[in-house]
Amino acid sequence: MSWPKGQAAFVTGAASGLGLGIARALVAAGAKVALVDIDEERVNAAADELRAKGGTVTTVVFDISDPALWKQAADQAEEALGPISILCNNAGVSGTAAFENTPYETWRWVHSINLDAQYLGVDTFLPRFKKHGGRAHIMSTSSMAGIVPMKNTSAYTSSKFASIGFNMVLREELDETEIGVSVLCPGTVATRIVQNDGALQKKMLGREVDAESIVRNAAQLAGGAGPDKVGEQVVEAMRNDQFWIVTHREWLPVVQQVHAETEQAFTEFDGRHGEDPTAVAMLDGGFSVAGK
Repeated sequence: MSWPKGQAAFVTGAASGLGLGIARALVAAGAKVALVDIDEERVNAAADELRAKGGTVTTVVFDISDPALWKQAADQAEEALGPISILCNNAGVSGTAAFENTPYETWRWVHSINLDAQYLGVDTFLPRFKKHGGRAHIMSTSSMAGIVPMKNTSAYTSSKFASIGFNMVLREELDETEIGVSVLCPGTVATRIVQNDGALQKKMLGREVDAESIVRNAAQLAGGAGPDKVGEQVVEAMRNDQFWIVTHREWLPVVQQVHAETEQAFTEFDGRHGEDPTAVAMLDGGFSVAGK
């Protein structure tokens, strides 16, 4: 069996949904996995399931939005499994609501999990990858909402757009190393993110969130792709050092519409400010161009 057999992975949001699907696929591929989640009961149940299937796993329970806890969490995982060479920044929350119904507390919470924790994960593990040497990989979960803006998801969409930008820059900066970078942009996947979100926001805000919206969105997600199948796709993409991971072709025309509007703005602009030296230098090879 090829890579990642024998490697050790650190997967956030691993108690359920996409995180558990990725963990299952990694175990099936022969990797050891640190299952990371804030929900101790569920992550322990996930660990029991994977151990019963012969997997080598450990659990790390902590709040990934807390910068002070990351070093201890990484040390705990490496003490149990050996050097980590795969980081899956998967954990995410939605905070789904129109902008006018999104308090700043929710806005910061969504960004702390969906974006800041990805920074903290890379900041923690990238020096370790370089110290250990050899092949390593960073996989971060964004969303189709990181490419296509969606109504009533201002906090979620902005965090996912930023996640893609962050990981595109990482790909460029790590281009000459053995450290690969991938970004997962799933469409509709059958997870419990909406229900989990509702419970977490209720605890954080001290009040019920939009129950009707939770029921509606949960019903839509239930018809999506299976998390285990997406997990298998993620492992395949990492093995092949593939950057973009998408789950549904139906999004292509929507993506093309978004990009066409942006391109049209450049086409119609009259060039009144003259030549841009940075753009010219990039086109001439003075700067790297992603994917080229």
